[in-house]
Amino acid sequence: MALLTDKIRIYISLFTKEACMASKLKHNWLLSRAEAADLLRKLADTLEQESDDLAEYGISLAELVKFKVKVDLGHEDALEVKFTGKGIKVCGAEDPCGSGVVCESYSKLKKRMQIYFKAMRESIANGEMPSREIVSVFLSDSERMISYHGYGDEYYPAYAEICERLRLAFDQEDQAAIAAVVEELIQSKKSCHDRYK
Repeated sequence: MALLTDKIRIYISLFTKEACMASKLKHNWLLSRAEAADLLRKLADTLEQESDDLAEYGISLAELVKFKVKVDLGHEDALEVKFTGKGIKVCGAEDPCGSGVVCESYSKLKKRMQIYFKAMRESIANGEMPSREIVSVFLSDSERMISYHGYGDEYYPAYAEICERLRLAFDQEDQAAIAAVVEELIQSKKSCHDRYK
């Protein structure tokens, strides 16, 4: 903490909820302009290099799913820097997604999947290839979805096969095959939701 001088006030609060809840991290610093610039520079370097070199500030980006930095320029000789972060969720053995794995609520996962699936369908309807981001997030979320038990487990193996065909069609940049697989996904979703919704 060599960078934090005696004029710096640090208020740190870390709230960890019970299993399968997100942790929140809050830091408030009163820093000189040089110290604030150093913090922001290290934060940028950490993001760019995908490292985790902010331990001196009590921050580990590897443990966060999102964060926000706010700099208040209202002080004459110092800047108030506020850092807030939201941590990953770790489930216990009795939770639906298994023991000790990163998870989120099933409903949040499904809402995000719905958004990405809609974007994929719109691209296909417009005669365009869906973006790599859209397809990769959807496939990643699909893998996560089938780890939740009690939401149509018997449909999961067939769904996983369809997703693998989507991955292959996208890798081969076969737009017609992607469109066909998306139609299969629509039917698979309908069959499962008719029974479980």
